[in-house]
Amino acid sequence: MNPDGPARETCEDCSDAKYRLGLETATELAGNEAVQAFLADLRPVSPAASRLVVETVFGSLHHLPGLDQRERALVTLTALAVLGDTGKELIIHLGIAHRIGVPPTTVVAAFTHLSAYAGFPRTLNALAVAKRFYAGQGVLPPEEQ
Repeated sequence: MNPDGPARETCEDCSDAKYRLGLETATELAGNEAVQAFLADLRPVSPAASRLVVETVFGSLHHLPGLDQRERALVTLTALAVLGDTGKELIIHLGIAHRIGVPPTTVVAAFTHLSAYAGFPRTLNALAVAKRFYAGQGVLPPEEQ
């Protein structure tokens, strides 16, 4: 991988099978445009970090047995919500969840459930990010009655 090269990589540029698998998985989940934007943003700051994310998260963790991709997406979203101050990452992973068919109502229910465990500030922040994301997609969860 050439850190001075263009942001867009192809598998011809990849020398490592785990990186190729990670790039393929990330693209399948998030879409090529989102993956390329993420890499273009991170790579100039830390080529090593961009490679680690692709290899570790998408080349390894996403291929472990026990969870399907929708379950992984929900686990990731709730972990990011609990951490707080992860708006950018929440947007990325809300995009993945939406793309692979996790219903907005499920995401909202999961974030709401966190209030007892992570507190209301974390829950309200995550819900605000979700509201902005889904509004941008033209899809808002139905209001609770």
